[in-house]
Amino acid sequence: MIMFSFKKIALFIFVFFCTFKNNAQSVGGFAAGTATYCDTTNAGFVSISGQVGNVTTWQYSINGGVNWFNNGNPTTTQSYNNLNKSTCYRAIVQNGSFPPDTSTFVCITIYFPTVGGTILGGGTFCGGSGTGNLYLTGNTGSVLYWQSSLNGGSSWVNISNTSTTLSYSNITQNTLYRVIVQNSAFCLKDTSSLANFIINPLTVAGTITAVGTTTVCYALNSNTINLSGNVGNVLNWLSSTNNGVSWTTIFNTTTTLITSNLSQTSLFAALVQSANCSVDTTNKIKITVISPNIVNAGLDTTITQGQTVPLNGSGTGSPSWSPSSGLDNPGIFNPIASPAATTNYILSVTDINMCVNSDTMIITVMPLDFDGAITSVFSPNGDGINDNWYIENIKFYPGNEVTVFNIYGNVVFNKKGYNNDWPGTCNGAPLPDGTYFYVITFEGINSIKKGSLDILKNN
Repeated sequence: MIMFSFKKIALFIFVFFCTFKNNAQSVGGFAAGTATYCDTTNAGFVSISGQVGNVTTWQYSINGGVNWFNNGNPTTTQSYNNLNKSTCYRAIVQNGSFPPDTSTFVCITIYFPTVGGTILGGGTFCGGSGTGNLYLTGNTGSVLYWQSSLNGGSSWVNISNTSTTLSYSNITQNTLYRVIVQNSAFCLKDTSSLANFIINPLTVAGTITAVGTTTVCYALNSNTINLSGNVGNVLNWLSSTNNGVSWTTIFNTTTTLITSNLSQTSLFAALVQSANCSVDTTNKIKITVISPNIVNAGLDTTITQGQTVPLNGSGTGSPSWSPSSGLDNPGIFNPIASPAATTNYILSVTDINMCVNSDTMIITVMPLDFDGAITSVFSPNGDGINDNWYIENIKFYPGNEVTVFNIYGNVVFNKKGYNNDWPGTCNGAPLPDGTYFYVITFEGINSIKKGSLDILKNN
């Protein structure tokens, strides 16, 4: 009897609760599955629990719950895949004919990967950067801090600045800047591009000095000019022969300039530039050229072997003739010369500045007996070849006399001081081809040359 009563009670409770549930108000329940990603590659699901009734649809919102859209999913779970923006989900639950109820909602938060961005600013400066700003652009995420490096990026110093702008003032050494950015704590940090400040030293022209004396002899001279104390590279050297009114470029980029054989007093300077800084000019050095001493060794002359002749040199200073052979005193301006053979004499004069200038003269010595070759045939036909009768070295015997006879003994040509200028004529008329005879005498020497010659116009 007791057992029967217990079964009746249990059946009553079951029927009561089933009837209550089927006729209870809809309860949306609790949604679970919140997640955060720092990537658009993602996947997962959300679900509800504690609901009373059946899911009629899930809804999603991409603007934080302001607007919701049905997706028609009637299950208690909702999957997602590769969301590219933050999305919230909730379920609509309805129990029987009761009004539907909405579950709590969960959100899948999507952050884009951090992008460090690009810094605008920096550059190359002379001496210092002055003042200005650096600007970060193109970043995805917030600025955590800026950093600077004075050793080319080997080490970095943090700068407490969370804005996208950094002010700088008078940077005087090479410096790098960068920004550390992070798009939420769920994403990795990223570093911006580098802003580079290259600070070149200001140009210093330096000083030029001459190694040797700055007063030199005319033409025969050499000097070395050195540049020191410069900051920057030599662009070129300059020279001026009109005391700086105009300048000529010397294409030399070293710190040493060698001058040589100057014939005019000249100024020299160097142009220096440090990287992209202003060009600067050194001090100027003047190389003074002493005017040349006028030296004259006299006129060339011709003598006969055994003769003497006085030399007629002139100049200001101490004379010296070379070679000294054949001279009675090579240390005076007017020595007596008696060379045995043709000699080229050089007169050198040293002035009070120890500058030396020279001039040359030639003494031609003719042998006592004429030994020049005498042409036996010539062809005066006007072709420019062998048109005149040629006697070797006759010009060195200006006291000669030439007489030419025909086969009958008649004189057809006679001239004193012959100089290879007879074209085979008599009184201006061409002589006929044939054989002729000549006699040559020389004033001052006992030498007579005789022989025959042929005129052949067709040769």
